[in-house]
Amino acid sequence: MRIGVNNRLRSVSTSKLSTMVRKRSSRTAFFFFLLSLLAFGAFVPVFAPLPSLSSPSSPSSRLNKVSARKFEIADDMFWKDGQAFQIIGGDLHYFRVLPEYWEDRLLRAKALGLNTIQTYVPWNLHEPSPEKLVFEGIANIVSFLKLCQKLDLLVMLRAGPYICAEWDLGGFPAWLLAINPALKLRSSDPAFLQLVERWWGILLPKVAPSSLQKWRPYCNGSD
Repeated sequence: MRIGVNNRLRSVSTSKLSTMVRKRSSRTAFFFFLLSLLAFGAFVPVFAPLPSLSSPSSPSSRLNKVSARKFEIADDMFWKDGQAFQIIGGDLHYFRVLPEYWEDRLLRAKALGLNTIQTYVPWNLHEPSPEKLVFEGIANIVSFLKLCQKLDLLVMLRAGPYICAEWDLGGFPAWLLAINPALKLRSSDPAFLQLVERWWGILLPKVAPSSLQKWRPYCNGSD
């Protein structure tokens, strides 16, 4: 009798164990099913149609259209050398920093995350008296631009002729005030504009080689 009872207990225990295993397996399967649904939902965007490579706003298409060393505005964005570009700039005026510190200051600006340097060009620094030109030392704008290029920094050059910038006479040479009849500065006075054109005819050819794009600066007498 004891053997029979033991056999019954064993069969009952085995049956209960099998039932528990089946329930646990069902729960496990259901859990993995839910997990699969969640994973599928998370990656559904992967199966969305990708933008066409021939789309006019795709960078690869712009690479075909835009040659190297070029800057343009298109599709509500800035583009540099065919790549979308965000200007992060700050002012660093070469004429306010000793040349031996230019690189240090530019590297500090770059470490802050800047990719563009803005600077004015004070006419009175480069031409303190009529036809006396100064482009050496702290006035060596060409060296400053080359250094920026070496450090992979763009430059937004503000050539004036009036720059304000808390600079004497806003960058105008003082000798302009001695001309008779008196010039009307910052106006369409032909005599004033003629002097501006002459100055730009000196400055712009010096900075043109550092330009991102090929361009011919306006020179007095050119068509």
